[in-house]
Amino acid sequence: MATPTAPLLSFGASGTLAKTLVYSKWKGRAYVRKHVIPSNPKTAAQDLTRNAFKWTSDVWKAAPTLVRAPWERFATGQVLSGRNAFIGKNTGILRPETDILLWIGSPGAKGGLAPVSAALTPTSQGFDVVVVAPAVPTGWTLSTAVAAALQSQNPQSGVLFLTSAFEEDPFASPITMTGLIALTEYTVATWLKWTKPDGSIAYGASINDTDTTLA
Repeated sequence: MATPTAPLLSFGASGTLAKTLVYSKWKGRAYVRKHVIPSNPKTAAQDLTRNAFKWTSDVWKAAPTLVRAPWERFATGQVLSGRNAFIGKNTGILRPETDILLWIGSPGAKGGLAPVSAALTPTSQGFDVVVVAPAVPTGWTLSTAVAAALQSQNPQSGVLFLTSAFEEDPFASPITMTGLIALTEYTVATWLKWTKPDGSIAYGASINDTDTTLA
């Protein structure tokens, strides 16, 4: 039932009235809406969205700081969090996919530039990632290059959420990735971390490559 505030003066109310109206507040403002019972149809399209959302959410939970950092920077000054940005963008792009070739390791943040290329050379339980950086803008500093590996899978049924991430001086390429599973296909996202003239941090958008580790 609805609970009035200062009932004699009718300052406000909260709750449901006779299963007809719902009284509540949003951002300090009182509102009333029609009472409805939400439906939960299990359509194929909704299942795709739910599965991709769950997968990206689980990836974020297991993500190391190197993967979270560009998303947190992307969210700076916005109403959303880094987590929400990561889940929203990756769910949207992976929802119709049966692989993670398009997963986004970094969305790009504060004007950072993406690598020109990032090529994988398989090694024993890892990769060497050769990164080609763009020309450095005047006053900017190219700080590091980051590579993050996710075991290749279907985001609709995948259960392999652990991301392995490595950071290296971009001018001391390659990035050496170790400790991965032998003879296993990975999708690797690579991006650049920049320092702007005012000392603030920027990130370039990630680019992807896929290959299989050696024994």
